[in-house]
Amino acid sequence: MNTCARFVTDGIRETLAHYRRDDLPLHRLSWEPHTRIDTLVPHAPSRWVEQLRDLQRRVAQVATTTEPVSAPALTESERHILEESLTMLADVLNLAHS
Repeated sequence: MNTCARFVTDGIRETLAHYRRDDLPLHRLSWEPHTRIDTLVPHAPSRWVEQLRDLQRRVAQVATTTEPVSAPALTESERHILEESLTMLADVLNLAHS
């Protein structure tokens, strides 16, 4: 993995960590990886970038069901989709580093 791609993927990992520590709201969890993944396009294989985008879209879908200001609680189904997506996103990022 080249230096730029490593820098971007490390940023995505850090975003996930901030969310899991409750330091980042859900709408930002949706937005930040999206912009970082777009940065990867010239630096990473397109198939891998599309995997990341698909997982980010799942996160975004859950985020759009909540208002950033009022932040209602997620349903059990939304929480499951979100946790599964975050785990898979972390796994895809870890595979790229190995």
